[in-house]
Amino acid sequence: MRFIKHILGFNSPYSWTKWIRIPFAAVALYITFVFWSEFGFVVMGGGIIGLIAALIIFVLIFGPTVAALLGIAVAVGAVIGAAQSGKKQVRSLRESAESEDAALLSLDRLRLKVQVVNALFVVFIIAEIVGSVIFFFNADDLGLEIGEHTVYIVEAIMLVLVAAFWVAKSPMNKRYKDAFKELVVIKGLESVLVNMDFRPTEKLDEPIVKASQMFEFNEYSGNDYLSAEYHGIRFTQSDIHLQESREETYRDSDGDTHTRKKYTTIFHGTFMVFDHDAISNEPVAVYPKSKKVKYDENSILTELDAFNSKFTISANDAVTAFRILTPPVLEGIVLAADKLGCPVSLSFRDDKLYVAIANGDSFEATAVGDATLSEQRNRITQEIRTVLDMVETLYLKN
Repeated sequence: MRFIKHILGFNSPYSWTKWIRIPFAAVALYITFVFWSEFGFVVMGGGIIGLIAALIIFVLIFGPTVAALLGIAVAVGAVIGAAQSGKKQVRSLRESAESEDAALLSLDRLRLKVQVVNALFVVFIIAEIVGSVIFFFNADDLGLEIGEHTVYIVEAIMLVLVAAFWVAKSPMNKRYKDAFKELVVIKGLESVLVNMDFRPTEKLDEPIVKASQMFEFNEYSGNDYLSAEYHGIRFTQSDIHLQESREETYRDSDGDTHTRKKYTTIFHGTFMVFDHDAISNEPVAVYPKSKKVKYDENSILTELDAFNSKFTISANDAVTAFRILTPPVLEGIVLAADKLGCPVSLSFRDDKLYVAIANGDSFEATAVGDATLSEQRNRITQEIRTVLDMVETLYLKN
């Protein structure tokens, strides 16, 4: 199912992929209806043999028609989607121009250039792969028809174009992301925070993350360090990436043994730290409930079913847990998780509250896809607002 969703672009950064899915789904439903109305009796009455026979009939009779109709559907959807995306880009540039902010308009133009270059890079990669496959299977015929040297020249030109786009897109991406943080992220943070210290290239010190005892890891990286106050509440945070690395041995196709490092992501998202003078000094942690973990009769359950269905509590005993996890705090955790829409973990330890929000790189600009500057600004505003709402919702008081 995940593979099918990926093929149909459900997680695509390009908005126009939805216009491909619509005609694609319509054609698929139509073909299924026609096939079932004509040959459904073969499946229903033939058991396994009938199912196999139906598949053979479908491939032989409906296969070419399905391929042609789906091709047409994809082409029509791509044209409609591209037109809609084009209108969206024009509207974005017009809105930036109407803002009378020269820096914002410049950023929007840079955003469009970066997205076009990234898209063309993918197109040239695909063209190079397809061209190489065609050349490999038809080398002799192509050599006779257009000349062997011409084939090699075309291949060389494609490789040069791919390399040129690779060289061009990297500094453009960096320039856009840096400008985005300066003009969008920092301004957005400054509008709601006071005494702010934002360092995009730095991160929380690793011992701080380890002090939470929330994760076991041996590879640590991050960025977007932020220290600020919100409604009198002081907090620090940064985007962090925690991984577990281990060495493993493997044999190549020649039977030789090699060693390589394998990395597993433990956590990737925003890590926040608050000073929190809890009633109890005993450590208490709250983790998202895993669907793979079966119900434990010794689990600490609360009176809030919404909390019990989403989270599990780690504490020495229930009394210790409920000294900190009062009903308002439990409700606040559930409300915050619902607003954030991603896994949230908390650790109350040593007069600190550690909050881990698995939202990836929250303050990064989107350089791939066709998201407009306005859409990206709204996303950043929403992410800032949601995190700050969580701060208030958790009833944190100094």
